[in-house]
Amino acid sequence: MEWWSGCQRLEFYDPMPDFQSHLDTIRDRLPPDLLALQETVSLHDANLCELDLDVGAGALEIQLNGDDGTGGLRRFTLQYSEVDSFRSIADRDIGLPGPHGYGDLGYNEADLTDTGMFEHRLLFSTGIELQIVFGNFSLEWEDC
Repeated sequence: MEWWSGCQRLEFYDPMPDFQSHLDTIRDRLPPDLLALQETVSLHDANLCELDLDVGAGALEIQLNGDDGTGGLRRFTLQYSEVDSFRSIADRDIGLPGPHGYGDLGYNEADLTDTGMFEHRLLFSTGIELQIVFGNFSLEWEDC
């Protein structure tokens, strides 16, 4: 968030090479759809529409409205199964001006936990970060 709120000044610090190096070490263990979010499918500036956690089923579904790459609207559905934990963190002293609600999705990062599960972190312009630990993942989208 510090880098993002500093207007992403590369002379300040560019975290992308470090993250890319880390991603290279776990790429072959990530679900294909989660890897696609890191390399080919952009959720940047998407807005959270709905978040539905089914504790009993261990399932989480997140719907985001984003760009289809041509300026049109695309609805993304992120489906997490075997959810081990879900955490939402907000810092009232950090955030960027922008839309209401969660704000614009700026960055998302995939990772592996020490126990071999997957972790997906999503950082919004309001400073809210979602952290999901899970066993499997799928991604769908439709153009609106």
